[in-house]
Amino acid sequence: MPMNPEHHHRDLQAAGLIAAAAPAASDQLLNPSDTSTERPKVVTLCGSTRFWRELAEANFRETVAGHAVLAPGCDMKKAHPLWEQPAAAEELKTALDALHRWKIRACDEVLIVNVGGYYGDSTRAEITYAHQLGRPVRYTEPVGHAVILERPGLDPVRIGPYEHESRAEEIAAGLRRQLHHTSHVEGTVITVGAFRPDLDHLDPQVPTDPYALADAMDADGDGTGRNFPDLYARLCAQEPEACASDLWKRACWAYDHMHARADE
Repeated sequence: MPMNPEHHHRDLQAAGLIAAAAPAASDQLLNPSDTSTERPKVVTLCGSTRFWRELAEANFRETVAGHAVLAPGCDMKKAHPLWEQPAAAEELKTALDALHRWKIRACDEVLIVNVGGYYGDSTRAEITYAHQLGRPVRYTEPVGHAVILERPGLDPVRIGPYEHESRAEEIAAGLRRQLHHTSHVEGTVITVGAFRPDLDHLDPQVPTDPYALADAMDADGDGTGRNFPDLYARLCAQEPEACASDLWKRACWAYDHMHARADE
């Protein structure tokens, strides 16, 4: 069975790095004529260096699982002579960010170390980059589930996260029922998938306080159906039918009352 061209390309990249670092030992470390398909999966770790211990634990577990691990190599949150000067620190951070992008390009899979569900802006950008490259992304802790609406000719709508898949499925089923009662883009498909921290999501919970719901009405869709699921459709998917209808009536009263006072 021939070697996967993408894998072969990455191995050649790795060979170049090894040769540049230690030319005399490169033949011992990597044999360019070896066309074996038994290569390990390459996993790149991403996450805040505040979780340095957890990054090390993830590195350990992935290595024991037989994977070749690419991980952050510097914890710049700890003092060190190499980055004690602000200008040197800024220059090094830029270089390390570029290096980590290379690690994402060179890997087969990205593992996000998201302790307590946390990931900062840098990690979020790396998640986006990994998805743009088509690299599978997984997480050390659950990130939840999302309801996804695919609409022909329009951007997808994502709602989440939901902690439990069963709740996401309930909401998806409720929104499918609403398709029969509201105007919407023909061909809209509603599914449940993984929550994507790097993408925008609608809040999973529609407010049930009448005044909070009235406030949300101001930012709702234009009524054409192109913005399905609008606030009312989401409320009906979230609450029992009778309850949703009653909540909506009270919210409409609150909305009218708020605007009447504003016009005085």
